[in-house]
Amino acid sequence: MDYSAFDLIPEPVFVVNKEHKVIFANKKAKEVYGKWEGTCYEISHGFLRPCYEYEGHPCPVKNIQELGLEKSGVVHIHKTPEGKRYFYVIASYDPKEDVYIEFHVDLFDLYESIKSYTQKPLSLFFEGPLVLFQWKREEGWPVEFVSPNVKDLLGYTAEDFTSGRIKYAELIHPEDIERVAEEVEYHTRNKSPSWTHQDYRLKRKDGSYIWVLDHTMPLLDSNGEIVGYYGYVMDITERHEKEELFRLLVETNPNAVLIYDFHQNKILYANTNTAKLTGYSLEELLNLENPIELIHPDDRDKAIESVNKIKQGYKRPISYYVRILRKDGRLRYVKLTSIVTSYKGKDVSFLTLNDLTKEIRRERKLRKLATIDTLTKIYNRYVLFSTLEHLIEYAERYGETFSVIIFDIDNFKLLNDTYGHLAGDRVLREIAKEVKKIIRRSDIFGRYGGEEFLIILPKTKDPYPVAEKIRKAVESIDFEKGIRVTISLGGTVYRKGDTVDSIINRADEALYLAKQSGKNQTVIL
Repeated sequence: MDYSAFDLIPEPVFVVNKEHKVIFANKKAKEVYGKWEGTCYEISHGFLRPCYEYEGHPCPVKNIQELGLEKSGVVHIHKTPEGKRYFYVIASYDPKEDVYIEFHVDLFDLYESIKSYTQKPLSLFFEGPLVLFQWKREEGWPVEFVSPNVKDLLGYTAEDFTSGRIKYAELIHPEDIERVAEEVEYHTRNKSPSWTHQDYRLKRKDGSYIWVLDHTMPLLDSNGEIVGYYGYVMDITERHEKEELFRLLVETNPNAVLIYDFHQNKILYANTNTAKLTGYSLEELLNLENPIELIHPDDRDKAIESVNKIKQGYKRPISYYVRILRKDGRLRYVKLTSIVTSYKGKDVSFLTLNDLTKEIRRERKLRKLATIDTLTKIYNRYVLFSTLEHLIEYAERYGETFSVIIFDIDNFKLLNDTYGHLAGDRVLREIAKEVKKIIRRSDIFGRYGGEEFLIILPKTKDPYPVAEKIRKAVESIDFEKGIRVTISLGGTVYRKGDTVDSIINRADEALYLAKQSGKNQTVIL
């Protein structure tokens, strides 16, 4: 396929295959990275392996492959000939060509805070990007003075303002004027020494609007009364547009995204997916007294350790797994990745919370299937043997002891032949339920094979009382169709030097003796 159309896009674009090999790089990508042959992780990071194999480097292509997404986006720090820069990497899958298209959005300017210009030389206001204004404290804020570079900013001359032909308020966007007026009134009433307005729009002479940063100070008379204002205005349209793009990209991010001020322990920004994940509204999130309380109490040490590490100057990405405590009390399992960046003039943590709850629950279900006997819903042979290995090791090291009971159903073949295998299965299930009522929660109970069961009793020196209780309980069960069964049991206690085989063989020998003695008996060796 011809991908040359991507050369028209002003951001770096890579087309990669399933192995992350770059099969096309547009002109901007070649310009930014200086090289374009190899894999995307080699070009952008200098990694020898895919990004996802490194802590704190999620891969959007991997997310699409594993989670079945149409697209995925992540924030990465990439290496360029000019140094490290932040990029928002958005990947989408093209099923027709079986390739992934990566767009690398440069966030450098976004993460650069606006510097304070209040101490700069006055010449800056006549030649640079800042326009100096002095306004009267009158309706419409008439302009008493404005630096000549206002023409570059708004298209009007200084005389257009100072002559009174244009009042400043007339140029403020109708949707912004009320808010700006309220801010002026508030700071005037409270005699603020200076303030920076929320971004607002000014109308240029050609009818277009620009976004501006406005830093204002009161002008006082000899009695200390405010008679006017002075300050500077700066065009931040490009930055504002990038911020809007950033918000858009963050809001479309499938993960929860937050900007966290680790100095003040405060959330400065959260996307809608954060609200969905936590159950809190965006307003509630921004007003949390202690955001760390969103994390389960048993996991908070991880977060505190991470914050302390960052405060000490650690700049590399940090990833760890925690449980999020939702507003409704439910838990979500997440992978939290923290990247230190600059936001509005201060170092903050850019947090991504990847919700892994579904995956973890699926994994637990699979693990359960691998360890639970499907018929009786008790442990299988694998768990029993693994537990015995651990208990033997523990007993040898700490001088502890434990007991083992093996039992099976007397004349089980005859039962199956007489009533059928379904009836036999029901008997196995009922016996398993009855035994679970008798043993302790710390005891390990599983199906050893066929109609044989095994019970492991930690810290138990005499298994006979438990075995007899189980034997009598099973004997008294009245199964459907009038079926009644008995069991024979063999037990033993751990002896120093025992192996898994030796202890099971001894319990099995005891079971054999119980059978030989007439069945429905317990023998302990």
